[in-house]
Amino acid sequence: MSLGEKLKEQRENLGYTQQEVADQIHVSRQTISNWEVGRNFPDIPTIILLSDYYGISLDLLLKGDDHLMKRMNEDAKKLEQLKKRKVLDGFLISVVLLLFLLGIWDKINFTPNWLPVVLVAVMYILTVARYFIVTPKDSLNSGWHSPVVIPKSLGVGWALNPRNPIGMLLYVLIFIGFMWLLITGWRDRSLFQ
Repeated sequence: MSLGEKLKEQRENLGYTQQEVADQIHVSRQTISNWEVGRNFPDIPTIILLSDYYGISLDLLLKGDDHLMKRMNEDAKKLEQLKKRKVLDGFLISVVLLLFLLGIWDKINFTPNWLPVVLVAVMYILTVARYFIVTPKDSLNSGWHSPVVIPKSLGVGWALNPRNPIGMLLYVLIFIGFMWLLITGWRDRSLFQ
């Protein structure tokens, strides 16, 4: 028996209407209906609230609903990815700020000044590494059969897929080209004055 069926059965056993339950837990009647027919599921705090309100244990309420358990596992994986993404984004921003704030490199009289080159290289490498750490490898986004471009994980638009061999080659070529432009621009020094 699914979670929705259990919720409906317990509600009917107690003689409550969907509206009465909705008013009690501060959701719409349609939300209760959607839960009972299995269109979607309540979140964990709401499941606990329903468990208390209906007087049924969480164990009885949750066991046996494979679809719900699968969804909860997927949600847990997404939360873990989000945590990794936040940590890596914080690290990336910290490294970029640190390199940017190390203006003492100008005072060491390096000729040419390599700070922007190092900054761009580190940002680029960390961005690609972030993708590999945060995005799980599956059959849909890796290998020759995967798309060369994919939707951006942050923002709007498209990005190269580094798990596709052509996408990775393009990433490497863009990196080499950009670094070549930066380095040759320093030799000329007219691009950066």
